[in-house]
Amino acid sequence: PGERYVLSSWKRPRPGVFISECTNTVLENVKVHYAEGIGLLAQMSENITLDRFSVCLKGEDDPRFFTTQADATHFSACKGVIVSKNGLYEGMADDAINVHGTYLRVTKRLNDTTLQARYMHPQAWGFKWGETGDSVQFVESEKMERVGSHFNTITSIKAVDKPTEFGAKEFEITFAATLPQEISETGKFGIENLTWTPEVVFSDNIIRNNRARGALFSTPKRVICENNLFDHTHGTAILLCGDCNGWYETGACKEVIIRNNRFINALTATYQFTNAVISIYPEIPNLKDQQQFFHSGIVIENNTFETFDRPLVYAKSTDGLIFRNNTVTYNTEFEPFH
Repeated sequence: PGERYVLSSWKRPRPGVFISECTNTVLENVKVHYAEGIGLLAQMSENITLDRFSVCLKGEDDPRFFTTQADATHFSACKGVIVSKNGLYEGMADDAINVHGTYLRVTKRLNDTTLQARYMHPQAWGFKWGETGDSVQFVESEKMERVGSHFNTITSIKAVDKPTEFGAKEFEITFAATLPQEISETGKFGIENLTWTPEVVFSDNIIRNNRARGALFSTPKRVICENNLFDHTHGTAILLCGDCNGWYETGACKEVIIRNNRFINALTATYQFTNAVISIYPEIPNLKDQQQFFHSGIVIENNTFETFDRPLVYAKSTDGLIFRNNTVTYNTEFEPFH
């Protein structure tokens, strides 16, 4: 009795704010009360600052249950620095923030310096993936391991299935250096664009009462997540993921600092990526044969956990994890799952 059921289409067609191929974008004192999709979607853009940008209800009497049908904010293939501070994110049907790039799947080796590769996920395609001069690396999808000992550089990139990259799914890409011999369509390989990866500062935000997770970070650049309140996120409060098999969202984190945050009763459901309040969970189909760690350099310090359940941190394929000076208190608001 008293439970609410919400029916919606699976499509998420219309973001409230769309930022594409922009530089030095600042949004201040902006509120999104509803969007039929993501609240703010940014792609292939450099240096974005959100200050007091909120995805929130209009007030306690707002009849809506959800604010957006997807993430509050979503940053795909951006670079420079993403700053998100002093925001209120509530009632989303997905995450408060998701930062990642996109793997292309290798579909054909044309010669020793040229590949065809394509966007794989049906919800992520049709936009520019890279430019001449961009630095890339290659990943073996089953083990999520880097292939080759050096980065490579794009010398040319063009769409194969469309006149331009807009609306395209497949690209022909030529690189400066000879490709590793094993990379071809006979295996499962992804290409990661390292140039279009951002630093992230996510601070002094309130994330509360939403479906799915709080914050997702997948970037090799520095991430600082501090002074935030994660209040009753449906899933894990912070997720470090990365996969080249499903969502095709890059990439490996190398330096993540999670400090001075307060977590209140995260994980009120156990449907996906709900291993712990903070979950370091790259999707690796063949983990047992993996030789290289995926994530590294994770520090979790001076946070407060108020929880009804036991898992605080879950990690796999991680080289370097520090958990120190955190405070944990338990409550009985919900029945524990463990």
